[in-house]
Amino acid sequence: MKKKFLTVLLCCALLLSGCSSQTTTTAEDSSSQTQTLQVGLAASDLFTARDLETGYDAETAARITLEGDTASCDSDAVTIDGSTITITDEGTYVISGTLENGMLMVDAEDTDKVQIVLNNASITNETSAALYVREADKVFLTTAPDSENSLSSGDSYVAIDDNNIDAAVFSKSDLTLNGSGTLTISSPAGHGVVSKDDLAVTSGTYTITAASQGLSGKDSVRIADGTLTIQSGKDGIHGENTDDSSLGFVYIANGSFSIQSEGDGISSSSILQVDNGSFSLQTGGGSANAPEHTSTESFGGGRPTGTPPADRETGTQPSAPPENQPDDLSSEAGTDVPTSVSSASVNSPSNTDDAAADPAASDTTDTSSDETGTKGLKASAQLMITGGTFSLDTADDALHSNGDISISGGTYTIATGDDGIHADNAVTITDCDLTIADSYEGIEGLSIDISGGTISVKASDDGLNAAGGADSSGFGGRGGDAFAVTEGACITISGGALTVDADGDGLDSNGDLRITGGVTYVAGPTSGADSALDCNGEAEITGGTFAATGTVGMAQTFGDSSTQASMLIALSPDSTPCTITVLDADGTELFSWDSTKNFSSVLFSSPELEQGAAYTVTAGSNSAEVTLDTISYRADGIGGGMGGGRGGSRNPGERPDQGTAPDPSASQSSEAQTSGT
Repeated sequence: MKKKFLTVLLCCALLLSGCSSQTTTTAEDSSSQTQTLQVGLAASDLFTARDLETGYDAETAARITLEGDTASCDSDAVTIDGSTITITDEGTYVISGTLENGMLMVDAEDTDKVQIVLNNASITNETSAALYVREADKVFLTTAPDSENSLSSGDSYVAIDDNNIDAAVFSKSDLTLNGSGTLTISSPAGHGVVSKDDLAVTSGTYTITAASQGLSGKDSVRIADGTLTIQSGKDGIHGENTDDSSLGFVYIANGSFSIQSEGDGISSSSILQVDNGSFSLQTGGGSANAPEHTSTESFGGGRPTGTPPADRETGTQPSAPPENQPDDLSSEAGTDVPTSVSSASVNSPSNTDDAAADPAASDTTDTSSDETGTKGLKASAQLMITGGTFSLDTADDALHSNGDISISGGTYTIATGDDGIHADNAVTITDCDLTIADSYEGIEGLSIDISGGTISVKASDDGLNAAGGADSSGFGGRGGDAFAVTEGACITISGGALTVDADGDGLDSNGDLRITGGVTYVAGPTSGADSALDCNGEAEITGGTFAATGTVGMAQTFGDSSTQASMLIALSPDSTPCTITVLDADGTELFSWDSTKNFSSVLFSSPELEQGAAYTVTAGSNSAEVTLDTISYRADGIGGGMGGGRGGSRNPGERPDQGTAPDPSASQSSEAQTSGT
């Protein structure tokens, strides 16, 4: 039954593929360079009524009173051996009091459902888990109303059976956290909460401090609601299953999340879907702590050829674990592997299940990397966000997917040391309020499709970059040919309001660029090696308003296949930040834009422009008279730099004429004379 909803999801996706020219793939085929799943997870499939229910029958519940180094209970289903209390049967158990250096264990039948109600309970264990679920069908950990509770482990984990216990709360079975009280979880040597099955949070207030991962579910992490504050030495919330790529997903319906992690904020080895919630995430010390980007490339745009800021798969450069931190830096909490430690009796938080006693029975460990990523939200298959409020400060990518990213709602404030948004395949944005205040590259994917939303991008390199692949920047795996076309690479803007401020290329497509609607402003580079628009394939505009400023020498315009008129002109002398206006022959203002940077060229297009008509473009004290004698007007001598966008004027991969930056005072044709001081 666990895979039922995912099976339905994948089948729906395959059916949808018949309605689209794009190929629909499954979670197992995230390497395809096409758009994949566009149907999401549903809360109704993921949470049972009992997951959401926080009440219990106080009259029939068994009561366990913790008494320092032991406990008392009159239920036959509870055994007490010193400071170890074991629940052996289905039912509800109310826990209160304090247990020092002890353990609450559930060891029932695999068909039993057990509810544990914490009512001002505190359990510490210096050498193992405070709560250990060895066997049950499902355990509900409920905090009673107005109660304050704590579960803590110590500085080491000593083996008590064949399971590698490495968390303050460790469960071999499905585990649900709910309630209306508070729970503080501390794990100075391991994970906070680990479930080797499904981990659900449906309500309650939680403060989790862990040397490794905060919350970890092998098959899934499902959050319906709750308030979570997590400080972790690795990922804040983590789902991973190395045996089944359809599992290890993370789903969040709602809640409040404050996460400060040395690893990824929220990570999934499958699908990561967020429908709502409030998120404040800082990873890897934040954007100010990111490795410095260096560039030795001859052409603008793309990943520098120097040391990368972070590996696309793992997020950071290899490094040794900090002293007194877990020696396992793999990404899954709870993968079954043989334990290899100096003493067979000590468990490290290596995310293992079975000890070395039975290596053949162990699951396969994730050997992809021993490094810790520092991304905000990361999905191996697909990242889908339909709503929520996000404040992300990340050393690596803020939103990352090894497959696709789909954003159809939400409010985002992003500062990142690398990409604001990165997908190896497709980035699709249909609606959002997105501010990328600081990034290396703003939005990157094999394809970028924007049809709605209000988007602001600030990038020290490219604003939008359509390249693709696990390390798609630079020349996008094109063998060093900066002018080759990457198959499937495309930027499409059909709606919304997009503002880009880029020190590298403003819009950089290794394939095509299509503008069919929306309003797009690009404050492009001031360096001669970059351009506001950089397109290796066809650049076409058929609708919308587009305005861009940049340098003269590498400037590009739209191709002759466009159906909407555009103009690319130079202004003399170079203009400092000022107001740019476009007037028609009657002096009616068609457009006004306050530029934010120095520039020497202006590219403008709007539905109001008509081929054959005359216009005046003014920038500060500079002005140019332009007659649009072609659909894509371009002043003589301007541009000629990297890439296409000239209506098929060159073959794909052919290096265009380079053309030096013209003297703007002499570069205007008879239809575009420059005047002013």
